Amino acid sequence: MVPMATPIPALVATLLHASGGPPGGRFFTHWYLEPSVAVTVVGLVAAYVAWTGPLNRRRPGAEARPVSSGQRAMFLGGCLALLVALGPPLDDWSGYYLLSAHMVQHLILTMLVPPLLLLGTPPWVLAPLLRRPVTARLGFLLTRPVVGFALAGVAYAVWHLPPLYVAALREEPVHILEHQVFLLTGLLAWWPLCGSLPAWPRLSAPLQCLYLALTTIPGGIVGAVITLADPGLYPPYGDVQERPFGLGVATDQQIAGLIMWVGANTIYLLLISVVFLRWASREESADRAAPRAVPAPTRPAAGA
Repeated sequence: MVPMATPIPALVATLLHASGGPPGGRFFTHWYLEPSVAVTVVGLVAAYVAWTGPLNRRRPGAEARPVSSGQRAMFLGGCLALLVALGPPLDDWSGYYLLSAHMVQHLILTMLVPPLLLLGTPPWVLAPLLRRPVTARLGFLLTRPVVGFALAGVAYAVWHLPPLYVAALREEPVHILEHQVFLLTGLLAWWPLCGSLPAWPRLSAPLQCLYLALTTIPGGIVGAVITLADPGLYPPYGDVQERPFGLGVATDQQIAGLIMWVGANTIYLLLISVVFLRWASREESADRAAPRAVPAPTRPAAGA
């Protein structure tokens, strides 16, 4: 999908998107993974493993910079999710054939990759950002819940407006920019839930539940509009003659809208339940562990 005359900035930007000629074959994919995507993901994994492993152990005070196996699993899982989202067959289906596949790709980029990367990053990796007042202050402002919620919500709504969405399908640099914006705003939106730096604090558990509940609104509105709109909201998908899985334009569009409207919001509601139940369990354990006040012994009345 990248033209031969693509300028250098666009070529650099392909690090966040797969490309290639129109796919074909039985499964509507060319099974071609853009080398830049593979290099980016492998490079990200290699940098993480080296920085938290041998390079960390060689520096003095390594015991103060721990990294758990769970954190490694989270970060590597985020890299794998990024590879799945930007590689075949999902990228082929989403870029040429199915709006529903494109919605799945967007959900992976906004709801799966960012929290996994954040949960997998030890706080000491990001601590150098706090050394300079400018980056410390900017990071604090950008990771505030209102800012993260607003930026992610606006980005998600704006990029699903038909003119921009169609432009992203037809122009590879625009498509790349779209995915970059989703990843960046996704990291900011998930920080109040998964951030690791105490200087840029997370929300308390009750406020996390409220935050997650509010997060259902932007995607729910966009999903409802797509579901209820007339078929052909995004014309490039209607121009396809042969479609995977026999999905018609109307059915594909309805599935796409429901993925955003019902599917994504169901995940948020499940997360609310998990956060609330874990918080309630901690509160109950704290109450049980708290020492109970022993009543003072009563003295007999005078003359008794």
